[in-house]
Amino acid sequence: MKWLVSCLFCSSALGAEDFALARREFAHAMLALQRTEDQAYQQHLARAQNADPSSIILGHRLATEFVRLGDVKKASTLYRELAQRRNDSLDAQFLYTDFLRAQSEGDDYALGLAVKHLESLQTQHPAHPGVIERLLRLYQQLGQREKSESLFQTYQSHPQADPRLAQSFARLLRDQDDKQSRDQLDAMFRERLALTPQDPQLARDAAEHFRQTGRLTDAISVLQTHVRAAPSSLDLRVRLGILLLAHKQTAEGEKTLQDALQIDPSLVVAHQALAKLYQREKKFPLARKHRSEVLQRRGGDAQEFAQLSEEYLQANELQPACSLLEKAVHRYPQDRELLYLSGIAHQQAQSPAPKVLAFFQRAEKIANDAPPSPRQLYHSALAHWQAGEKEAAETRLRNAIKQYPADAQKETIAALRLLASWWQEQNKNQAAAQALLRRADLLAEPE
Repeated sequence: MKWLVSCLFCSSALGAEDFALARREFAHAMLALQRTEDQAYQQHLARAQNADPSSIILGHRLATEFVRLGDVKKASTLYRELAQRRNDSLDAQFLYTDFLRAQSEGDDYALGLAVKHLESLQTQHPAHPGVIERLLRLYQQLGQREKSESLFQTYQSHPQADPRLAQSFARLLRDQDDKQSRDQLDAMFRERLALTPQDPQLARDAAEHFRQTGRLTDAISVLQTHVRAAPSSLDLRVRLGILLLAHKQTAEGEKTLQDALQIDPSLVVAHQALAKLYQREKKFPLARKHRSEVLQRRGGDAQEFAQLSEEYLQANELQPACSLLEKAVHRYPQDRELLYLSGIAHQQAQSPAPKVLAFFQRAEKIANDAPPSPRQLYHSALAHWQAGEKEAAETRLRNAIKQYPADAQKETIAALRLLASWWQEQNKNQAAAQALLRRADLLAEPE
């Protein structure tokens, strides 16, 4: 609350005595408000405003309180006097006109006052967007189409007119596909771009204007001009690459995106665009590479990490899979599926046995209603065996064999033969080992 009070009065032009009184009364008002003491709040707020009648925040608070109490006349007087005192502030003027418009339902006089006041402001601030937008809306509300069109044309011809604002004003007055508006906006955008081609926001808005009106070639041209004028504008260089791809200029679009990534590899949108391109072209290794960059830089949910990691494993790209999964388990340390998958990836990549086993042990400690899958149990068994924990390995492998579904014959056969080999290696359960091998052979026989 202290900082609010300080900010409220820091620009006051009052003498020290009035300033201190206003500050003290406002503090009392805020305290009363917190205690829900309405009457005390109103009294202290009124005293604060009397001590500093030029304060916009105090005047607005007190007027709002009058409206809440149903005394619209007092609120109107307060806003009018505040606007007169603070004729240097458009904020004060807008509070007055916005209040008049809000109260204008069934009150043509209030609406007329708002229009008159804004027309006066418009002569002083002919290109101010707040003045123009409010006046346009009032003319539309009054059905004064000619006046709104005239004001719009006047604004467009002003040397300080902003084509982006003109675009939003045009939406108030005309249909989206109005050719006159489009031609006028085209001219405004081209004129401003010729003066400041390096302006990134102007270039972005101009390109979007041309793209949304079905002229992709013009949008591309705008961005090409901008990038030449501002080579460091990487976000719009990426946008240019995306539009080139959309325009079927694939080679140029791909090169534009790659060049941007050479400068800044963290441009996630460029990685996304290239991932989609390579996926569409069935260049799956490249697509995976850029999808991985997106996940590692922007993040994603656990399922996205798991899905891409599985694709890496299926393609036998073990190192990228391990790298991605290390990021994933750092981001989701309690996700059991990711921990199991990390163990599997590092196992296939022949990482040190203790490191592999640690992933499986972390996964097994996490409570989960669903039991581990046969695949997870199989690889966990391998990890325990390689770490010398033979009894734990056998237990997990037997459980995996029990859980394999009937259609997983290949996996079942491999697990049976592996368990048999472990028993034979230890010179134990010889008869049982032979039985496992016979069962595996039966499963392997063609039907």
